[in-house]
Amino acid sequence: MLRALVASDTERMVRRIFTPLALACLTLLPASPAHASGPSVLQSTQTTADRYRPTITFTYAGAVTVSPGNATITRVSTGAVVAADVTVNNETVTLTAQGTLLSATSYKATVLPDGDATPDTITWKTRGAPAHPTLHVKVITALDPAAVDDIVRHIDRQNVMAVPRVQDLVDISTATGRAMTSTDLTGYQAAIVATDRDVLNPSAAGSQLTTFCSHGHGVVLGGQTHWSASGLWSSASAVGAPGGDWVSKWSLYPTGDPIAIQGGDMATSSVISHFLTSGLHSFHVIGYGSGAAGIQDAFSGKVLVRLQKTSAFSTFGQVMLASRQIGAGRVVDLGFRPWSNLVAGGGWDPAVSPGWALISRSLWWASDRIPPHGTHFTSKPTNPAKFATVYFVAAASDADPSGAPLSFRWKVNSGSWKRGNTSMPLYHLKAGTYTVRVQAVDNAGNLDPHIAAYTFRVLPGTIG
Repeated sequence: MLRALVASDTERMVRRIFTPLALACLTLLPASPAHASGPSVLQSTQTTADRYRPTITFTYAGAVTVSPGNATITRVSTGAVVAADVTVNNETVTLTAQGTLLSATSYKATVLPDGDATPDTITWKTRGAPAHPTLHVKVITALDPAAVDDIVRHIDRQNVMAVPRVQDLVDISTATGRAMTSTDLTGYQAAIVATDRDVLNPSAAGSQLTTFCSHGHGVVLGGQTHWSASGLWSSASAVGAPGGDWVSKWSLYPTGDPIAIQGGDMATSSVISHFLTSGLHSFHVIGYGSGAAGIQDAFSGKVLVRLQKTSAFSTFGQVMLASRQIGAGRVVDLGFRPWSNLVAGGGWDPAVSPGWALISRSLWWASDRIPPHGTHFTSKPTNPAKFATVYFVAAASDADPSGAPLSFRWKVNSGSWKRGNTSMPLYHLKAGTYTVRVQAVDNAGNLDPHIAAYTFRVLPGTIG
């Protein structure tokens, strides 16, 4: 399990525009150390703009020792101390913040090696607020803690959704003795589920995730979550149970199907319950070690991304991210493990692969599925209009707020829909009858099923 979060800062989420994924990559910040003239000679420092459990490394010319309390992280503006783990390994001192730091905020790490009179310091600034700070992702895992850290740090670095916090994580492995409950998903718009170890009460997890998605939220699957429960792993490895909604609809293979069909033609195999197979003509699965060529002629699900075999996915061959809409929500099935190969068992190489851009894209695409509602006019002309130039103002509510303001589609009479903001002017109208329609659109493209309409007249001789 990850260490408990101990932090005095809470994340302030203020920016409401979408940040391109390319700008959310890992940033190595230049070290600006001030080192002592004593026996310990500081060679270099390294940190990142991470907000979730960032690590700061001091490297010395030789082995050093540091007494308890002589390595700290503080917030520059207030001097508040951030709880941190300190590891000394010969010539390297590493500080790891235990919690989540604020966005766009300066912090200072200080190390005073034993025998030195003056501490060594580095000051850095965390990255800015996420593009969609109100969209929270629940990270549901049964993994080694290092793999969980890798997943969560990369969610932070993509900077699309709210900065992950320790309460956003839940470990449902059998080792924890903690099964998933409905309250685990309360207040979240998306969930990423990654398992590599046996899951405690997989039926409960499958049921909760099924309900969560059907209510309009997004779920991204990775690791062994989507594999057969009776294949290479024990029956507790897959989320879901024989005959359950999760396995029958979303598992890559239903319980009991042989792993040997990897690389085979799903349309002619006994795999008939996987969501991709509905209406398939020909679709070949490329699994671990199969070495077969991928073929996709047609299938009913939507493919988000298709990757050719690369050094990042050398053992996976063709990798596909496939998705399906279930009820009001969406589920995305990853074709690789969503933690990098910097950690044992990881599925992608961050040096050569856009792996986290794809995962972040999937989370964002799957997360905001609930449409806005209650579109109405807050300002409209009288009927008949007093002036030939009139103004409309509309408003609506978003049950699944994305952090960005709603936009609106406007239509006058039989004209085409035009995208705009909350207001629309109509200038110098001729005499006649006009019907104005408006429909709210959220940042994920969901449309309010209710279209507000208003009809008014402009009388002959009306000016303005």
